[in-house]
Amino acid sequence: MPKIQNVNPSEIRKPGFIEFDRIPVNQYNKSIDEEKNNFSNGDFIRIYHDMVIIREFETMLNLIKTTNEYRGIPYNHPGPAHLSIGQEASAVGMAYNLDTDDFIFGSHRSHGEILAKGLSAIHKLEEDALYEVMRNYFGGAALRVVEKGFTGSVKEVAKHFLLYGALAEIFARENGFNKGLGGSMHAFFTPFWNISQQCHRRRVG
Repeated sequence: MPKIQNVNPSEIRKPGFIEFDRIPVNQYNKSIDEEKNNFSNGDFIRIYHDMVIIREFETMLNLIKTTNEYRGIPYNHPGPAHLSIGQEASAVGMAYNLDTDDFIFGSHRSHGEILAKGLSAIHKLEEDALYEVMRNYFGGAALRVVEKGFTGSVKEVAKHFLLYGALAEIFARENGFNKGLGGSMHAFFTPFWNISQQCHRRRVG
């Protein structure tokens, strides 16, 4: 937005019309068998994998909000937790069809959208780019926590990094993706939405 913008009221306020072309509604009519031809078994497993991660993440948040613990670990979270349980498929389906340089804007219940887009980016990016993002983000503070004692692949580290960074943000912790200032409703992680730089390889384990 420019600092100075000339507005001519006689032009802006003159009578006019907003016109639309026809918008198709309820036009999708493919069968399951027809749609299955567009995906491999690996695609379906990945889609289900991402949906399960989102469901468990939000189930954990719900238990913490309602019982003040998760799997025997006590925690009191007085802040908001606007869950999207039951909407995992829409978030994963959206992210599945987007590229790593596509940006999204989350809804009011955006935990699933953040995780779905992040998991999609992790799947599509080279390990070099993934590790460079994690290493450089806030000086690698979150990465150091995630890497401690972990011996998995860069892709697996990136999943832990995504979950840890999102959860730390929701819990208003400094290692959150936005230093804990965004919280549940304003969390975002721009690097996983748009990465184009060339990076050097670094493997974990």
